[in-house]
Amino acid sequence: MYKDFYQLHDNPFRLSPDPRYFLVSPGAKSISDQLSYGLQQGVGFMMLTGEVGVGKTSLLRYFLRNLNGNIERALIYNPNLENSEELLKFIMLDWGVRKKFSPHAKKVNLLIFLLRFLMDCNKKGNKFLLIIDESQALSDDLLEEVRLLSNFEVDDAKLLQILLIGQPELKKKIDMSSWRQLRQRIAIKSVLFPLGKNEVGEYVRYRLAVAGTKANLFAPQAIKTIWRASRGIPRLINLVAERSLIAGYIASKREIGKKEVKMALKDLELD
Repeated sequence: MYKDFYQLHDNPFRLSPDPRYFLVSPGAKSISDQLSYGLQQGVGFMMLTGEVGVGKTSLLRYFLRNLNGNIERALIYNPNLENSEELLKFIMLDWGVRKKFSPHAKKVNLLIFLLRFLMDCNKKGNKFLLIIDESQALSDDLLEEVRLLSNFEVDDAKLLQILLIGQPELKKKIDMSSWRQLRQRIAIKSVLFPLGKNEVGEYVRYRLAVAGTKANLFAPQAIKTIWRASRGIPRLINLVAERSLIAGYIASKREIGKKEVKMALKDLELD
């Protein structure tokens, strides 16, 4: 609706995690470097936490795009599985080995098959990364199963490296005394924080540039208002900025000011 008015060829504040629109902030770059180092060093467990909407999925996609070719990965994006058999089958299905085991295989057979599969690939010089998104939703039984999977190793290397990604509730759970064995195994614990006051303006300008314009469409007071309302959370920034552009288009305003942002906040019930 407003793209032609602002000379944009795309929607700059789409909510989908399009890698083109991911601003590699210093915090995100640091976390990506930490995770890359953990992979190189063969760290068994890594953990990334952050608030809802802070950009964990976008950061993950950025990180995966920069992996070396010898790193295989399986991504569990919905950990609400019924039991350990489902977990093991999900892992192997994501690695494209569906035809090599029976859908009715017992847990012991699945474990044996997975171990052999990992050992064979290790001989070929490949690393394996299991990524579990929304890990705070893992049941206690499945989280314990994941911990036990990290025992797959040879004399000089872990056969399976695991990255847990989740909301702050995941860290709270891991910090409980009942999970001290798992906590001791997590060598890298990264936290993705919201954008800072000065980063919000850069974030907005970057996404506008990707969408086709170098014009400074948002006035400084508008950016300041967006930062206060969103608390630096990218998902909220996108929502507010999108509605602000609509408000500016309706009012035929080439520059978005504090007034348009306030209208967007009222519409979103965020004021």
